[in-house]
Amino acid sequence: MIVSLLLIFSAIYILMILIFAGAAATSVIHPDEGYRPGVSIIIAARNEEEHIGACLESIVRLTYPQDLLEVIVVNDRSTDRTSDIVNGFADRHAHIRVLQIGKETELPPGKANAVMSAIDVSRGEILMFTDADCIVPPAWVENTVSHYSDSSVGVVAGFTSLAGDSPFAEMQALDWFVLSSVAAATTRLGLPVTAVGTNLSVRRSAYDSVGGYRKIPFSVTEDYALFHAITTSGKWKARFPMDITTLVTSTPCLSIGQLFSQKKRWFTGGRGMDAKSLLIFSFPYVFSFLILCGLFVAPLWAFCLAIAAKLSVDFLLCLPSILTFRRRSLLFVYPLFEIYYYIYVLLFPPLVLFGGKITWKERTFGR
Repeated sequence: MIVSLLLIFSAIYILMILIFAGAAATSVIHPDEGYRPGVSIIIAARNEEEHIGACLESIVRLTYPQDLLEVIVVNDRSTDRTSDIVNGFADRHAHIRVLQIGKETELPPGKANAVMSAIDVSRGEILMFTDADCIVPPAWVENTVSHYSDSSVGVVAGFTSLAGDSPFAEMQALDWFVLSSVAAATTRLGLPVTAVGTNLSVRRSAYDSVGGYRKIPFSVTEDYALFHAITTSGKWKARFPMDITTLVTSTPCLSIGQLFSQKKRWFTGGRGMDAKSLLIFSFPYVFSFLILCGLFVAPLWAFCLAIAAKLSVDFLLCLPSILTFRRRSLLFVYPLFEIYYYIYVLLFPPLVLFGGKITWKERTFGR
């Protein structure tokens, strides 16, 4: 029985990942690059004095026309020097303004409240989001908003690279590339599943059509919740190009504890997945569980065949993003990544089902 299951799941996994790798590699679409709508960039910052300066330095180097661009930095009750730093940038650059958040007076709580407050006072037709610890490339805005020249597109996501050359940092970078490759592939196939707020944009009318954050059910991953609401509304298309000109750079977790908290938050935020998303993300869990069982009860040849199938096609899924974004050094941490990936794919679903509260940015959220 276990041998048959291993062979069947290996064949399905190979086919699924090969389709994903091909779809991700061809996800770059060349739209109307002359499209120039008004754009609002929204950055929520909470105690980000170490990173917000570099983030805003990259923002002021953007090549999009400043008369079509506004930048709203939300100081989400920081207790460090974040407010001083962002106010300094606002004083020097007319298109940057600061929104101070006091006590939350309405739902949703947390970061979603800060982002919602900024959207309420923004003017742009296109809303772009990144995090305070991110660096955006100069052509980020024009090469993202060009996809909105198609009036049916309501949301555009992009890839994020993690800085650092330590094995721990590069393992995380490869993980983000793999997850984004799956997201880009499913979007390309017309089955969008997820996106990350480090590199995300929406059309204002798409945001309004789902009721915005006041109507979207609360999630500790507010970026996924927004993406999910728009893409499942049946009204809008999504794009997720593998494009180096829109590649955002962020910072990796510095410790296993930070990484554990991040993954737990992501998995918890994904509990509201629809059926297609649940199927796509649960299949690797079942396959990994079968491989673990095969280690003890299957013949050695069947176990080795399943492992070889997984390692081979996972590598092919990694390869397009590694080559596109010129991060060939990540190839050397691939064996370490596979061990890490296998462990957390098996570990986190049970933790999310039976785990308790989530703590993020000095805030604690219940189940």
